[in-house]
Amino acid sequence: MAATNAQWGSRLGFILASAGSAIGLGAIWKFPFWAGANGGAAFIIPYIVFVFTIGVALVMAEIAIGRRGRGSVVSAMKNVGGKTYAALGAFGVLTSYLILSYYSVVGGWCVSYLVDSFMGAVTTTDADLLKANFGELVSNGTKNIAWHLVFLSLTCGTVILGVEKGIERISKYLMPTLFILMLAIIVRGMTLPGSWAGVEYLFSFKWENVTAAAILNAMGFTFFSLSLGAGILVTYGSYLSKDTCIPNSSLWVAMLAIQASILAGLMIMPAVFAFGVEPNAGPGLVFITVPMIFASVPAGDIFAALFYICLLVAALTSSVSLLEVVVAFIHNEWHLSRRASVILCWVTLFFLGGVSALSFGVWSDITIAGRNIFDFLDFVCSNFMMPIGGLAVAVLAGWKAWPAIREELVSVRQYSEGTIQMIRVMITFLAPVLVLVAIYQGVFG
Repeated sequence: MAATNAQWGSRLGFILASAGSAIGLGAIWKFPFWAGANGGAAFIIPYIVFVFTIGVALVMAEIAIGRRGRGSVVSAMKNVGGKTYAALGAFGVLTSYLILSYYSVVGGWCVSYLVDSFMGAVTTTDADLLKANFGELVSNGTKNIAWHLVFLSLTCGTVILGVEKGIERISKYLMPTLFILMLAIIVRGMTLPGSWAGVEYLFSFKWENVTAAAILNAMGFTFFSLSLGAGILVTYGSYLSKDTCIPNSSLWVAMLAIQASILAGLMIMPAVFAFGVEPNAGPGLVFITVPMIFASVPAGDIFAALFYICLLVAALTSSVSLLEVVVAFIHNEWHLSRRASVILCWVTLFFLGGVSALSFGVWSDITIAGRNIFDFLDFVCSNFMMPIGGLAVAVLAGWKAWPAIREELVSVRQYSEGTIQMIRVMITFLAPVLVLVAIYQGVFG
């Protein structure tokens, strides 16, 4: 049995690191648009309901599997469920590895824009110039790969320090910093004329907007926002002490993830609507539209720099968690040192990420199923691999190893039998059904 000696220094560090894994770049540009496009509150309310039901239940399940099984996600799932689940754990490792390969490219864009913002070279009201600058960055193979390398090195540098001195320490600093910066930008944005239209876009409620599509999208975003199915929480759970209450900690992770999504909406949309900008620009929203907004307000360069610091912090908290899944696997299963494991990941991810980086430039004509390499990896990981990972966790925790999972859930604090059975129903029945629906929607929808 492969085991790990690493451990969180505190419950707070674990909660902040776990929440940080879910709060990434995608949440900042995806939640505002998704909420607005799916009926505002008609999306947000189901999203919150899903988070505090099946979302929290699966978070509990992943953490419990990790603490029970110890070691990497492969060892943990094998120790809890047997050899079959070791393969599913390896599937989770592969998922995190592939996500990080292209995620680090986007993280590199954040580093590039942050550097430019310090030099006052980001903010301008010339939309054509901003589009041209962004296009030049992503299509320029040398620049794209170089910034990808910088971001990947920042990620690896954090993980090589270990759990307590690296991941936990950076999470304790970066997560509060992220929330403070977001609040500062929100306050500034809400003072702009016309900003209230952005709030209405996010939070307006009309019964006619309560559709099956809005509810299904809310469910899909639940898995996305909690970072389920990639082995992250299983890995983090393996470092958790026996005196930490899993249900209570899981609730905190869920609440922080929701808060981050709501704050992202309030950070982006009021300013977007104040300047009459289309809110459905995706990544272009933060790299093309937002600089134009900041160029139109006093002290815009300062707020642009704060914004891109926010983006970089959000990107790092997620990338660190993705890399830790892979490093823990190599360290525990291949018996390499943590340093050697990180270096191996750094080298291989540099080359694989380079492939994604070049998919916007010299290799843009290479497509798989009608998508460039970057978009194909994103589609497969988000719509197939992560939901499959979530399904494996639900089956293992709810059907195969429920007695062990139950023991982990009540090891610190006793809960009523009704509460425990409700958790089991959500893990055993409700979560698998909804995961299968999410897979169907993602692949065929």
